[in-house]
Amino acid sequence: MKKDHKSKITRYYNDSQILYRFFWMNKRNLAMHYGLWDKDTKSKHEALINENEYIGRDLDIKDSDIVLDAGCGVGGTSIWIAEKYGAKVVGINIVEKQIKLANKYAKERKADNLVSFELGDYCKTNFPNESFDKIFALESVCHTDDKDAFVKEAYRLLKPGGKFCIYDYFINKLNNETDKQNYETFCNGWAMSNLAKQTEFEKFLSKNGFKNIRFSDLTSKALESSKRIRNASNAWLWVDKTLNFFKIVSDENVISTKASVVQYDFFKDGAGYYGSFYAEKTEG
Repeated sequence: MKKDHKSKITRYYNDSQILYRFFWMNKRNLAMHYGLWDKDTKSKHEALINENEYIGRDLDIKDSDIVLDAGCGVGGTSIWIAEKYGAKVVGINIVEKQIKLANKYAKERKADNLVSFELGDYCKTNFPNESFDKIFALESVCHTDDKDAFVKEAYRLLKPGGKFCIYDYFINKLNNETDKQNYETFCNGWAMSNLAKQTEFEKFLSKNGFKNIRFSDLTSKALESSKRIRNASNAWLWVDKTLNFFKIVSDENVISTKASVVQYDFFKDGAGYYGSFYAEKTEG
């Protein structure tokens, strides 16, 4: 990942961490992802935990597994996996502030015997070959400017028979100028250089050796969260603009909030979709 893009990602999360803390996650879920709404889901907290459940089922996690959380945020899903399955989890992230928070939360939850977090680029890690039984990435691959490199590194790190999944945003088709503007605002505001197409990411998986690849379009399950983000951000945008006028917050803060507003239309209008990939490493 390019140095200047890493810096942009770090600034984005350093600036927005307090908003995630007070407007999205709570101390029980520590979640920075969208969450998935099934017919029985009654609250945002349930939707956030529900997405963790999806990952656990995809990967068929066992207590004997060593799992990599690639782009771990503040560790919410890693800690949840350790608590639910008894698996060992390693989380990596390029944002030092989040790594410190993740280790703090793991200690508070008494999960630090199973979970550890460290600073690292998931496109180029220092782990030996075949270090992990399972690997997942939750709304983190969208940030890298080299998604092929991420997939290649994930394959290297997986043991033969290992399972891999990502849950993330993908681009579909930009049909008009509004779609193009929403896409550019979304990417720029959330520190994403680009979003992959489903077919493009599937090619990355295939050419790097993954087998049994499958994709699931989960947009309908993520839209409720997307709408809630849009509504909260609409209400906050005037605050950001006012604080920016008095030079209390940066221009980047305003751009980030605008991205949080337009992301709903980006998904609702079909310019993009929310989905998951599952794949396996069947050979050594």
